[in-house]
Amino acid sequence: MFCKLVRLLCFLFIGVVESAEKTAAPTILYSRQSPLGLIEVITTSEPEVLSICENKDYDVMQSTFKQGDPTYLGLLYEPLVTISFCFTKKLNKVLLLGLGAGDFLGYLMNYFPTAQVDAVEINPAMIDIVKQFREMDIKNLANYHCRDGFEYVDEIKGHYDLIFCDMYLEKPSIAEKYTNLFKKLKNCLKEGGVFIFNAYIPLVPRAVVKDIFENFENIAAAMTDDEGNIVLICYQGPAKTKENFEKIAGDMQDKYGFHYALPDVLQKFEFIPPANHETWITKFPVLS
Repeated sequence: MFCKLVRLLCFLFIGVVESAEKTAAPTILYSRQSPLGLIEVITTSEPEVLSICENKDYDVMQSTFKQGDPTYLGLLYEPLVTISFCFTKKLNKVLLLGLGAGDFLGYLMNYFPTAQVDAVEINPAMIDIVKQFREMDIKNLANYHCRDGFEYVDEIKGHYDLIFCDMYLEKPSIAEKYTNLFKKLKNCLKEGGVFIFNAYIPLVPRAVVKDIFENFENIAAAMTDDEGNIVLICYQGPAKTKENFEKIAGDMQDKYGFHYALPDVLQKFEFIPPANHETWITKFPVLS
């Protein structure tokens, strides 16, 4: 009986310790009350990897990065975005609508350091974090604009080789906010340019995705392994097959040695003919 009691107490003690470890607050390296809520940079269980969280919700990583390693992309959708390098003729001028932890920015600048990048971010805390924690990775090569991305698009005068949109102001997003956005962005692309949209399925209204399909001639899409995000790669004609891009992906991989091999990333994408548009559009909720 005594031995059983000891074993029971040991199990209870281990359970208490494990529970305490799970609920223990992480080490906070940065904290700032921004206009959009409390933003913090915290440590994670993986050495050297830091996470950005909002309003003390430490179970949800808004962004994650590894200092000193611009090739690290910690969120599932991020490697998918890199396939956009195959779809544009040049990468001289880039527009990022939504900065996050600067993950895609750091990756892009690592391989294309001469690219001119305009990074638009509504939250000043995010720009501050990138400048404080990622100076070694990005080397202040980007032009930061602390602006509402929707308003910024209305004032664009130049044209871009690549535009990446990853911005949400409401949760869920309001479809009306995106009215005419994709038409405007299409007109902001250079000939042979590419537009990328990261769509977090629970928050993006179906009408927004439908508008993308109506504005762009050719679209390829891939879903993350957890089925939470769909990355849409949009380019203007003439249409190309997946086989066309396999050669491009292979050649670029040989030239640049990307951390996430482009031929492997490409295999995750489906090139969507008009007959299959509705199949992808209906993956998103109707919302209001």
